[in-house]
Amino acid sequence: MVRIRPFMKGDEEAYVRVHNEGYSTEAWYGSLEKVLKFENFSELSYDSTFLAEVNGKIVGLIDVKVREKIGDIENLVVLPKHREKGVGKALLEKAIEFLRDRVEKIRVETPIQSKNAIRFYLKNGFKHVANAYLVESQNKSKLRPYLGHNFYFVRNHIYWIPDNKQMELLKKLKADFSLIGEFKVMVKTI
Repeated sequence: MVRIRPFMKGDEEAYVRVHNEGYSTEAWYGSLEKVLKFENFSELSYDSTFLAEVNGKIVGLIDVKVREKIGDIENLVVLPKHREKGVGKALLEKAIEFLRDRVEKIRVETPIQSKNAIRFYLKNGFKHVANAYLVESQNKSKLRPYLGHNFYFVRNHIYWIPDNKQMELLKKLKADFSLIGEFKVMVKTI
């Protein structure tokens, strides 16, 4: 039986373990997502985190961030041996319950390589609305006028390009860049 509960102080070590073990089976892990270290845990900032327990052991997690009228699913990860058993669905349902009175839509951005995750979200009522991109560029001067409107600074020379239209703008700027990853952006109205 799956039990979903809020994250509590003292869950940090289990969170890091589930995050790293759960994502480590993904083809994109290591290039798009860095290994989470326990000492970096305090840098995480979510509006809510829920954990899934089976027989008292934490086997999954979901992180939620509210941005205006949109609730973002930042992470939904289940340990491999507990997948396809309703754990992810239970976590998603808890997140939807948390977000129901706070937002109009829920958004998730999933690497295009994550076919199972994409199928999971589509099966649970999400619609594919766009593709988004993570790029690296040393041309901050060309990108600066568009930051916060068209492109978003992530870290160092890494930028988030939220849709195909903005990707075309980036190409027109002739700002040298390399593609790090492509994501399916999916939305569910609640």
